[in-house]
Amino acid sequence: MMYLRQRKEVKAVGVPEDFPAQEENEKLDNKSAAEGHGHRRFWKILSFTVGGAVALCVGLLTSVYLATLHENDLWFSNIKEVEREISFRTECGLYYSYYKQMLQAPTLTQGFRGLVYDNKTESMRTINILQRMNVYQEVFLSILYRSLPIQKYLEPVYFYIYTLFGLQAVYVMALYTTSWLLSGTWLSGLLAALWYVTNRIDTTRVEFTIPLRENWALPFFAIQIAAVTYFLRPNLQALSQRLALLAVFMSTFLFSLTWQFNQFLTLLQALALFTLESLDVLPAAKKTLNLKSDEHIFKFLKAKFGFGATRDFDANLYLCEEAFGLLPFSTFQRLSDTLLFYAYVFVLLVTVTAAFVVAFQNLRGCGRQQQGKMEVHTVDLTPDTAYNLMHTIVFGLLALSTMRMKYLWTSHMCVFASFGVCSREVWGLLLKCVRLHSPRRISVIRYAVPTLTLLYLSYKFWPGMMGELSELREFYDPDTVELMDWINSNTPRRAVFAGSMQLLAGVKLCTGRTLTNHPHYEDSSLRERTRAVYQIYAKRAPEDVHALLRSFGADYVILEDSVCFERRHRRGCRLRDLLDVANGHVSWACGLPAWGGRVDAVCAHLPGNTGNDPRAPRRRGGGPRSLVPRQTKQLCVKLIFLQIAPLKVKQPLNPLLVLEWLAPGPPLSQGPLYPACGRRHGFCG
Repeated sequence: MMYLRQRKEVKAVGVPEDFPAQEENEKLDNKSAAEGHGHRRFWKILSFTVGGAVALCVGLLTSVYLATLHENDLWFSNIKEVEREISFRTECGLYYSYYKQMLQAPTLTQGFRGLVYDNKTESMRTINILQRMNVYQEVFLSILYRSLPIQKYLEPVYFYIYTLFGLQAVYVMALYTTSWLLSGTWLSGLLAALWYVTNRIDTTRVEFTIPLRENWALPFFAIQIAAVTYFLRPNLQALSQRLALLAVFMSTFLFSLTWQFNQFLTLLQALALFTLESLDVLPAAKKTLNLKSDEHIFKFLKAKFGFGATRDFDANLYLCEEAFGLLPFSTFQRLSDTLLFYAYVFVLLVTVTAAFVVAFQNLRGCGRQQQGKMEVHTVDLTPDTAYNLMHTIVFGLLALSTMRMKYLWTSHMCVFASFGVCSREVWGLLLKCVRLHSPRRISVIRYAVPTLTLLYLSYKFWPGMMGELSELREFYDPDTVELMDWINSNTPRRAVFAGSMQLLAGVKLCTGRTLTNHPHYEDSSLRERTRAVYQIYAKRAPEDVHALLRSFGADYVILEDSVCFERRHRRGCRLRDLLDVANGHVSWACGLPAWGGRVDAVCAHLPGNTGNDPRAPRRRGGGPRSLVPRQTKQLCVKLIFLQIAPLKVKQPLNPLLVLEWLAPGPPLSQGPLYPACGRRHGFCG
């Protein structure tokens, strides 16, 4: 033991000559490492600060840009309040009406009660608006506006639209962040944001459909994608994981709260995330879907993908709308003009190829060591990249099949394409294939390509964007304004109106009158009611239509020439054609309808139209025109008779008719003027 100790001491004593030099070298190495670490940390902090500042600036500039386009397009600050409300078309007006209703309520409690026990949205029925529709955001904004001391400085409508445009800033910053997380450079986020703006026609429609539910929901959806992307990054600390999960939870909650189609999109996300073995979540997912309310969606999908023709009115109504058709080829032409589509296809091909290689290795049972040996031939797909790849494929297929869903895909297309052109992995794989791989070449390419792309986009599209900002237009729809003014002046507050879903939403917003139906089409009972109201355009006897509308308590019906003489859709897809098919009044042979004789009536004799030709010319703009005020309550057939004999009318009749024909009185078959109508098949001729 002494020997061992002595050797140990001798060994310790024998080294002192070199020890100071070694110690000095170690100190120098440690000092160099510390300096290198500090240097890298400094550049990391600087890059994060600059990138964050750029993200904030880009988001705010996008918000201001879209708000300016909206102002320039409508001259929103100069038009009357009724014109501002009319500019919220179709369901947008319906949603905004609840914001207006909450502000006009004497107290918040009465406002809540009016929404929970609403009897004006659907006549002869009390419904819970908060349960039926996604209007929590309107409720929150109304509370916020009433609570803040801004009433003297900011009108309610501006508070509403500025909130939506502010969310667009959040949306762009979320896309920017996702691209930055995937690529590792904020230059990628800047390119994603610029692509989003230059492809504005295909990435957003917020400037002309402000209150639409997707404009509320998609910013939170983008935040969720960014949070999931961050959560899937390797080597995250426990605190970072908890914060990422909190962000995922909050964004998913807000996304689900603001859009009625959230369950379908989250289901698609689940299908993208889980493998075939984990598809046992489908039964649970089915329980979360309201199959009765969403039945029309499943009927539409069944008919769209060729699982048999259908006479179902709701399914055909969707099939005939361009927004629910296939994505048109012109979309790809516009995306190609900005180089977005080319970059996207390039990145998609590379990442899909890499994903197939990895999947093939996994199916062969290759272990991590074998994968490490093949590292020189493949791209190591990280979990966050794989998630975004699955996301873009799933929502790309959805957009290709249904054009209205393209906004889910095109915005993520900007993210995925910008990530790819700034990615070390993508360029590394390509350089390995041509045997030119080196870290320096990869670094040069991943910064040079996006920089050149940014310069090209700025050079090509900056003049056009400045031209858009300088182009001034004005909202002009005097006929609909006249209609709303007449309703406010000549009808009682409790009057019930029937008509098309789109126009009735404006009637509720501008006049506060009770409706028979409205555009929120997700309720099964409302769909049945809408189809019944639309029988005014079908081959139905007046007695039947009168009974249907009186069963809903209707006092007025608005008849539109744009429906009677519709030319926007092809024959067979017009509203009256769909009704005739659903009612069994039309038989189909060789794919063409065999039309029965249709007797001319109201629509056939509107001024500006010849006979009952639905292709007769209309004044430019189409849609609602003006109105026919009636001083005394008349039966429908009386007004139809006056249409056929216009010489008895001192005032010419206009294409939009407000028919006050549902007052209590004798049945239509006993009306003295019924034979003069020559009417047996509905109101459109």
